[in-house]
Amino acid sequence: MTHWLPQLWAQLQEANQRRLLCVQGERQWCDDMANMVQQGMVQPCGSQSRKQNYIAISDRQLGFESVAYSKVETLLGREATLVVVDLFEGINPDVICIASGLLMQGGLMLLLSDKPENWSAVNDKFGSWQNDAQNKDNFVHYFFNKLGQYPEACVFLRQDEAPAPLKKMQPAEVTANVDGKTQEQFDVLNQLDGWIVDPTKTVMLIKADRGRGKSTCLGFVVQALQSRPGMKLIVSAYSRLSASILLQQAGEVEFIAPDQLIKEKNQADVLIIDEAAMLPFPMLRQLVAGYKKIVMATTTGGYEGTGQGFMHRFLANIPSQKLLLLSIDQPVRWTSQDNLEPCLNAVLQLKPKLHLLANQALISDVSYRIVDLKNCTDSVLLKKVYELMASVHYRTRPSDLRMLMDNPDLSLVLAEAGEHLTGILVLNKEGGFDPDLCEQVYLGRRRPKGHLLAQMLTAQASVKSFACYRGMRIQRIAVIPSLRRQGVGAQLIEQASQYARDQNCDYIGACFAFDAEISQFWRHCQFPLVHISFSQGKSTGNHSVAVLNPLTNELELLRTQLLTRLQKQLPVWLTHYLSDMDVQTTVALLRSSGFASRQNELDQAEIEAFVSGYKGFDLSYGCLQPYVMQLIAQSCEHIEVHDWLVEKVIQNKPWEQLTSHDNIVGRKQCQQALRRLILNFRINYADSVS
Repeated sequence: MTHWLPQLWAQLQEANQRRLLCVQGERQWCDDMANMVQQGMVQPCGSQSRKQNYIAISDRQLGFESVAYSKVETLLGREATLVVVDLFEGINPDVICIASGLLMQGGLMLLLSDKPENWSAVNDKFGSWQNDAQNKDNFVHYFFNKLGQYPEACVFLRQDEAPAPLKKMQPAEVTANVDGKTQEQFDVLNQLDGWIVDPTKTVMLIKADRGRGKSTCLGFVVQALQSRPGMKLIVSAYSRLSASILLQQAGEVEFIAPDQLIKEKNQADVLIIDEAAMLPFPMLRQLVAGYKKIVMATTTGGYEGTGQGFMHRFLANIPSQKLLLLSIDQPVRWTSQDNLEPCLNAVLQLKPKLHLLANQALISDVSYRIVDLKNCTDSVLLKKVYELMASVHYRTRPSDLRMLMDNPDLSLVLAEAGEHLTGILVLNKEGGFDPDLCEQVYLGRRRPKGHLLAQMLTAQASVKSFACYRGMRIQRIAVIPSLRRQGVGAQLIEQASQYARDQNCDYIGACFAFDAEISQFWRHCQFPLVHISFSQGKSTGNHSVAVLNPLTNELELLRTQLLTRLQKQLPVWLTHYLSDMDVQTTVALLRSSGFASRQNELDQAEIEAFVSGYKGFDLSYGCLQPYVMQLIAQSCEHIEVHDWLVEKVIQNKPWEQLTSHDNIVGRKQCQQALRRLILNFRINYADSVS
């Protein structure tokens, strides 16, 4: 090692290349190698001395800065010359991808692990699934074997084995820049002046892969806009940390979190959003609707669950005449001739491409079949499944590739047109707990991994015995764009339901982050909403919900009880725990719940007294709220619901928080406006059901 490691370092920095070094052996030996590499970096290479940055990703201390696995996303935007990833507690493909994005040209990335042939002895916390079942070796062997096919990007250092001779690296050219800007960044800035004065273009979207300098470019955009007299700017992002590069480049500019922007309706001439794909789609929709000019940047490919699915969903909601779409393709953090990026793209399938013929498939050509992954050895099929998920599903990560390879409790429903995959559904076995474990789940003392729906309805919905029942949870559905809204998704669910019956399951269901579009699909498939959580998902910003289709008479009765409970408590929940839900989502929730309320003669008289102007809002509220909730829940999709009907009548927000409407001010005028809105909605509702 005396000469091999220094030689490797010298080659990397002379050639401006990056390398992945897989260090495999006993834990102590691997730690010693990592320290040896770090110490060797202190010495200048050739005649140039470079500033060295070291980062280790590990749940233990490795002698220099260590970041826990749970905090790894805080590293996004950082740069380092040496990145060490500790794999002795398991392989998380997402973390490996994030780590590679930190690595600068001339840098080295170390993967510390036991030898793959000894992996059965590793307590792999990322390779355990339902009921702690482990089938860990498939992905591990695939991963390291695949890396071995890219010697120009990856080298191995194994204990008790001599390292392979190093091959000479081809020098790579550093991306040229003028005054710290690349040509592509100049191109973006040249488009800015025309866009800012064009009244038809409301959104400028800069898309790029990691390492392209898009956040820096967004900082240049802020600088250019700040030079305009009187220009009011606001910067926003998933977190201040995720916008750190932008803020560093932009200088003095106001940062406001996106949820605060929506709540407070802060005014600005231009809103700038970094890493837009990390924000929930309902939140993005509200921000786009709330500002005349928005500049946003986002990563489109990859490993943070914000891949091409973002482009499909986001662009579908922005008319082309309102969008200026710009791309930055040339890397800045590393070179265009870098070998590591294409290596990891291939190994972890970070650049999936759907076959053109798949997008030309006809609905009549589609057939369906079931695949049990416990006995599946078809690696080509799994590759196709993951490619489809990564191409069209908005939350797909490399860890999903490992899940497909290793989780023995998964089954797939495939929609195929000839040899081409056109849709997939992922099924996850759940439940079947013994009564003692079910009791522990109910009390919140146990949370068995992988049983999301069973736990939600047992612990949150207080159905004490639910986790004892055997069921299947629909984990993912993905259909190619050309066959959407043609019944493929519904047929996948029908096939999955029949498979669950054949497996003697008691139910089939799903958990997902609630939004209007998705909820409409599940209503169409006859999967009623039976529970909604109060807390909002960190990644989506939406409340998680459960839908359930019972397969036995016993579960049919239980579903009825859950529906009754939901409808009974919704009026209270919407004024308290769900009061911050936006109008569109609230309307969708009511329609999904099928909310119904019975009004007796006294209730009806109370409602008419308010509508006629004889009684005030407060005295009539107890009758008005369930009445309007029922009207909305049973109304047709095309009937528009005014914001006030939700914000005031249903959520009972303070009068002063209501948005001004036709110059209406003051409580008295607001009540008069509400009366008209209720009357008009009632007329439209009656017309739609007559």
